[in-house]
Amino acid sequence: MELRNQPLIHIWIYNHFLETVFTEYTPITRRLKARSFTGISDQLEFFISSLKQHGYAVSLGKEPRSSALNVVIENFSAHTRDVLTAYCQATKKRVAVIMTEHLDFINNEIFIHGEKLSRVNRNDYMHPVTQFNRIKYLMDCLPYIRCFFVLGDLPELRNMSKVLPGVDIRAIPFPRIDPKPLNDAETPELIRDDLLFTGKMTDFRAKALALLKRKGFSVSSPAGVISRKRRDLTIRSAKLTLNIPQRQNWRWLSLMRNIAALRSGRATVSLGSMPDDSKISACTFQLDPDDHGWPDVLKQYVETWPSLYEVAHENYMNMASEYEQLNKFPDDMFEYWAITDQVTLHR
Repeated sequence: MELRNQPLIHIWIYNHFLETVFTEYTPITRRLKARSFTGISDQLEFFISSLKQHGYAVSLGKEPRSSALNVVIENFSAHTRDVLTAYCQATKKRVAVIMTEHLDFINNEIFIHGEKLSRVNRNDYMHPVTQFNRIKYLMDCLPYIRCFFVLGDLPELRNMSKVLPGVDIRAIPFPRIDPKPLNDAETPELIRDDLLFTGKMTDFRAKALALLKRKGFSVSSPAGVISRKRRDLTIRSAKLTLNIPQRQNWRWLSLMRNIAALRSGRATVSLGSMPDDSKISACTFQLDPDDHGWPDVLKQYVETWPSLYEVAHENYMNMASEYEQLNKFPDDMFEYWAITDQVTLHR
C-alpha cells in the first residue's frame, strides 16, 4: 500500500529483553544489552503487519524515537516503569501500550486471567505476585499513556475503561495473511509429526500431551523458549498445531499461536479449551476431550491436514475482513496523537 501523509510509528521494545543495563536517561542515548525478545515476536508481527497494510511506516528499536509515535508492549517492572516515566517527563510525550494480558473489571473487582486479583491465584503459569506487579506498574504508567491497543479482539479488557479513566482502548484490526501453499520440500517423509505444541509447559498441558500420545498421535513440543525462525520451521515439520489452555478453566484460545500457524501453512486444533467465541475461533477446530469420539475426529483432521489449512485460512481472511468493517483502523487516534506529541507527518 502506498504510504500517505502519516506519522512514523516506533515500537520501543526496551522492556522485553532478558538482560538490561541502563544508564540514566538522556535525550541522546542509553546503553542497553540484550539477549532476546522472542516472547513478543508474534505480537510484533501482528502489529507491524496491520499498520503497514494500512500505509504506516513502522520502526523497531531498543531506544525511543522522539520523531515518531512510540508504542510499547505491556510488561513493566519497577525499573522499566521508571525508564518510561523519565523519557516521557523529559520529552513531554506519551506512549501507547499494546495489551497482552486478560484484564477485566467485573462487579467492582479486577480480574486477571479470569480470576479475581484479590484472591490468591496459585497456578503454574504466572505467579500471583507477578500478576499483581504487572497491574501495579501498568497503573503507575497511566499519566504517560495515550491509549491502549488490543490486537484483534483479545484481550477483551471488559469494563477496564472504568479503571482507566481518560485512556482510550482501541483495536488494531487483524492483518491479512498470504496463503502458504505446500512446497516441494514438504514431502510426507519430511513431516515428522502429526501434532505440534509450542508454548510454556504447565501441568494441564503436560497431561493433555500425554493423553494424545496414549491415543496414538505423534506429538512434538520443543522445550523452553525458541526463536521465531526455529518455531516456524518446526511448525512446518508437523501436520497440525495444537492449542492447549494453560489450565482447565482457561477461557480463551491463543490468538497469536493460531496466527503463527496460519503464516506457516498449518491449521490449529484446540484440545481441552472451554467453548470460545472469540474471533479466532472461526478458524480453530475445537475438540472436547469429554466427547468420547474426539480421537476419531482428530485422526480425520490429521489425515486431511492440507485441506484443513485451506479451510482455516479462508475462514480467517473472511473473519478479518468482517472484523475490520465493524472495527475501523484507528487512523483518527494516530492523527490526534501526532498533534499532541508534535510529530511531523511523513509520506
